[in-house]
Amino acid sequence: MMKYVTKIIIVLIAVSALDSVVRSEEGKAYSLTDFMRVTKPEGKRNPISFDTAAVKFTDNGKKLEVDLIAAVHIGDKTYYEELNRLFKKYDAVLYELVAAGGTKPDKKKLTETRNRSWLSSMQGGIGEMLDLDFQLECIDYHAPNMIHADLSPEEFVRRVAERGDIVQMMFNVIVLSAKKSGDKKAEKEEMKAQGRLAAAAFSSNPSLALKRFFATEMIRQADDAAALFGGEGGSAIITDRNAAALKVLKKEIKNGKKKIAVFYGGAHLPEFAESLEKDFHLKRTETDWIPAWNLQPRL
Repeated sequence: MMKYVTKIIIVLIAVSALDSVVRSEEGKAYSLTDFMRVTKPEGKRNPISFDTAAVKFTDNGKKLEVDLIAAVHIGDKTYYEELNRLFKKYDAVLYELVAAGGTKPDKKKLTETRNRSWLSSMQGGIGEMLDLDFQLECIDYHAPNMIHADLSPEEFVRRVAERGDIVQMMFNVIVLSAKKSGDKKAEKEEMKAQGRLAAAAFSSNPSLALKRFFATEMIRQADDAAALFGGEGGSAIITDRNAAALKVLKKEIKNGKKKIAVFYGGAHLPEFAESLEKDFHLKRTETDWIPAWNLQPRL
């Protein structure tokens, strides 16, 4: 039973795309596919890219613009270079990092941090396996418009304990496993996925094949991720960290910033989108897609 859950956790935590689904004020369902996608030309067998979105929200007079920019923590170097160029046009870019207030990632200390953090070690290891780069090493967090907007480690741990996130997630794991074990269609899909994974690992170009597998599975298993990490009352991992970022967003708007980006993992953006519509009275007006992983053979 646990094979389903194990794969979901490994794939989705590694790229920070744990999904949640929320309802907007107008009843629109926001989900992973609003902020991340796999592009496959019609009639073609293989995907050509895994993309993340920059979704624009504006007020009626278009005097305020807040863009939700989805992040993956491992990606092509060219992806992060494009993001660095994009960020220059904003008055402020709010970024996620569970760290003391105002922390700027220090590239010189990243190796030490990776050795201490199991998640960073996992992301770094998978990045090397897939021939991808690490976000914290590529994004220019020291640019003057980059603003830390997240919880401190102490506050995060406290809220996880108060909410009982770990217990809730374990309960969701049990429920999901039980559902999967009795679902013949799900079992068939799981067997196919395991076959694709094995074929990718032993292909002539394993890095490319595994990237295609991870990207496709991440989108396919969005609903399972929502079931694992969702909850009626929200979670510290998503809801409380989003609240911290929205508090910073309100401050920056009050300080006169008119063009702001929120740069967070895809898991966070459905709730952010709902808040921008409901609490900030903004409307989604445009979506641009940025290739994060090139899924084509290198020339």
